Amino acid sequence: MNNQTPKWVPIVSRRFTPFRIYITALGCHDEVRRYLGVGCDSLVITKNELGSYYLFAEDTKRLSKSVQAKVQENPNFSSELAAECRRACAELVDVSRESANNIARQTNVALKNKLQAYCDSYIRFAKFMAIPVALERTLTASIETAIANVAGKDRIKEFLGKLMTTPTLADSQKESLDLLRLAVEVKKNGADVGALDDHAEKYRWLSCYNIDELAYTTKYFSERLALLLAKDVAELEKELVEMEQRLPHDIQIYHQTLKELSLPTQPEKEIELLRELVYLRTFRVEMQSKANYYIQPLFQAIANQLKISLRHACALLPAELSSALDSKLILSETELEERCQNYAFRYDENGILFMVGQKNTPAIEQQELGTQKIDAIAELRGTTAYQGVASGQARVVITKEEIKKFKTGEILVTPMTTPEFVPAMKKAAAIVTNEGGVLCHAAIMARELKVPCIIGTERATTVFKTGDKIVVDATNGIVKKI
Repeated sequence: MNNQTPKWVPIVSRRFTPFRIYITALGCHDEVRRYLGVGCDSLVITKNELGSYYLFAEDTKRLSKSVQAKVQENPNFSSELAAECRRACAELVDVSRESANNIARQTNVALKNKLQAYCDSYIRFAKFMAIPVALERTLTASIETAIANVAGKDRIKEFLGKLMTTPTLADSQKESLDLLRLAVEVKKNGADVGALDDHAEKYRWLSCYNIDELAYTTKYFSERLALLLAKDVAELEKELVEMEQRLPHDIQIYHQTLKELSLPTQPEKEIELLRELVYLRTFRVEMQSKANYYIQPLFQAIANQLKISLRHACALLPAELSSALDSKLILSETELEERCQNYAFRYDENGILFMVGQKNTPAIEQQELGTQKIDAIAELRGTTAYQGVASGQARVVITKEEIKKFKTGEILVTPMTTPEFVPAMKKAAAIVTNEGGVLCHAAIMARELKVPCIIGTERATTVFKTGDKIVVDATNGIVKKI
């Protein structure tokens, strides 16, 4: 590490288990270094189960330069990177699914072997958690400059929005489309007894952001279907046509925009790479959730052997789980619960710093991040993800449980969004996030839903409170109290 206080790039704020943080950090540092010659140091600060994940800023810059050099050297690098990411995702899901085979009859040695296979696969996958983030800012700035040179600065946001659409649908989008199709079918031809069960089985894994998080139940999908069935069939069919036409329309606009801009070869390559990363950023998170769903039986079997909960099993690091299966668990339930709630984690070339407890984590946070003072800030600036202006009451949503409280017409203020936020995003008058760039889930969904959205404000969830009346000027990237 640098002797000076390092500067960190915020990546995501969410609940993370210590187990997941450890293997993610290994992938971002060790595996990325093997793949591209540059690794990224990781920092995680978790308070009351909400974690903030950071990558070392200088590492992300070096990584971005490394990838851009690869793009210049190899015209096929973008497609090769995307293909490698898909292979790593497929491998992780396959290894996780296979881990459940005959799980009830496995010895502790067999459980350890399955755990090691999963960890190895996840570490190979985790390098793709760092690469899109490292590239995003540098590529976006370069593309914006190229657009400004051709069309002027005042049209950057317009053109960027048209170019940063996804080349294919994410599974969370496919789920919404399939549920709408099911609603139309039920309205026209009556209920199919097994159709909703099939739908639930196909998509229930979308909620498993961590290994210990529960899958969606059939009741969850049934309640959403009931809301759709409250509409008349003509309205449902209109929504279905609009959803089905959206992707082909976006692809057509993308190609028309490229033709209109007529950019040099290099910026076009950068746009192609960034657009691929727009999709992959959501895809890799979804495949991680699918893997989490399939790996749950293995972790539950390990938890049963150790006589602890699944939640507490995920608070142990891989070596600790393996050691506990060999002999016995040396941590108490109280210590494991404290790990779930509050910890600081840093991984760099010198190894791991892992400190647990409310008394220990503030010191690491101060050392690494310094102190941020809010002091009656009433206005923030961020990056426009989708233009427009909206005003209303803010609702700050930190945990997935709070999503259910969101009301139509409110302004969603959150650290970041994931697929489980989509029902709230559809109700939102506007969306404001702490983190994110043009590749983030909030930006992608805002463009799809055509909802004013500002991302990357850094402190929106601290400055604004639920019930505050705010205006979101996403045309100019400003959100403020009124």
